[in-house]
Amino acid sequence: MRASDITKLLKREPFEPLRIGLADGRCVLVRHPDQVVVAERHLLVGLARIESSQPMATPRSADAVARDWMIINLLHISTVEPQNGNGRRTRSGRSS
Repeated sequence: MRASDITKLLKREPFEPLRIGLADGRCVLVRHPDQVVVAERHLLVGLARIESSQPMATPRSADAVARDWMIINLLHISTVEPQNGNGRRTRSGRSS
């Protein structure tokens, strides 16, 4: 997955929450794009809290203060899809 691919998804209007699947089987629900910082090789994701339950999620509001955070190497992202499960699924920067 490339940084530019993630950036495009986060800038879509209107924003649709995304579920980011990681290579280790975990997933992160991005409920608001302002809770994610995209870097060249990593994502910094503010989380409501880190729990063992699935999925980990960002706070519901852009103004909410993240209680935890996570750095995700872009190489470890296996899928990105709308949270509702509809639409395109992206794997490693390619649409399927």
